[in-house]
Amino acid sequence: MLVNSQWQKKVFDSITLDVLSRKLELISRPAEKMTPTNAMEIIAGADAAITCWESVRLEKEILDSAPNLKLVAHAAGSVKSVVSDAFIRRGIIITTAAPAIGIGVAEYILGAILMMGKRLKDMMRSVESGGWRPKSEGSALEMFRAKIGVVGAGFVGRHLIKLLKNFDLAGIWVHDPYLNPEEAALLGVEKKSLEEIFSICDYISICAPSTPATKGMITKKLIGMIRDNAVFINAARSAIVDESALVDELKTGRFLAMIDVTDPEPAAPDHPLRNMPNVIFTPHVAGAINRNLLRNGAFAAREIINFAEGKPLVYPVDLTGLDKMA
Repeated sequence: MLVNSQWQKKVFDSITLDVLSRKLELISRPAEKMTPTNAMEIIAGADAAITCWESVRLEKEILDSAPNLKLVAHAAGSVKSVVSDAFIRRGIIITTAAPAIGIGVAEYILGAILMMGKRLKDMMRSVESGGWRPKSEGSALEMFRAKIGVVGAGFVGRHLIKLLKNFDLAGIWVHDPYLNPEEAALLGVEKKSLEEIFSICDYISICAPSTPATKGMITKKLIGMIRDNAVFINAARSAIVDESALVDELKTGRFLAMIDVTDPEPAAPDHPLRNMPNVIFTPHVAGAINRNLLRNGAFAAREIINFAEGKPLVYPVDLTGLDKMA
């Protein structure tokens, strides 16, 4: 386990560690900081390794100390902080726990849709001030016959689609250049352009990864197309959205937003999103937080055990597409 003491405590509970220890020889020497030196000592002779946030990049020097290494199970999101050119040349397999984080993000988005649709911020403020139902009750958007736009059909988008199948919607529209029509049909969604999604949908959720290709993808023009009374949700990355244009449009009060990310983070104390009546702003908590982090450890442990027992891996990463990943 190439995981420092802080992240081992957060990501691996006694249940997961016990399962690993019963199935195989587990070498774990959690230090406050994982360095190349102690990584080489821990990984020497290992067939598989577990990495996490703040693990070291597996450069040639470290890999040379582990000639038997065949698999790395990354108990976090992006594998880019771990993978090196030497790693790719060795042909070592790496798996990701990003789907575990994606489950939490999708659940957050569903909660945002339900909360913002019911206009709960206005409702709560009215009750807290001694009132009852505010005027905004008339603008509430129920899920029945709602049209929902999902931008990005990766782990987050696909789990969100799965959750949304429990509601009587008018439709789920998806924009993802890598989603082919056959996959869209299997998911039960319609593939649409960004312009169609932004101009028609009641709810729009950004679920795309932050890559050079998606930077600034949600432009001022698209934001201006959001229909009145709609709900915009970003629990992905702020770099995908023209944040300045979003703030300007939200100031008009035309639509609502639930935002979990800014650039940079943390947001400045006077950031305008903090005090807008039509915005709920959260401090990047949609995915990996508290107990949901333990799912990451469980995902990584499952992959290690599958490998040891000769079973198929669930979430191997295709490193030939590393440039398309967050």
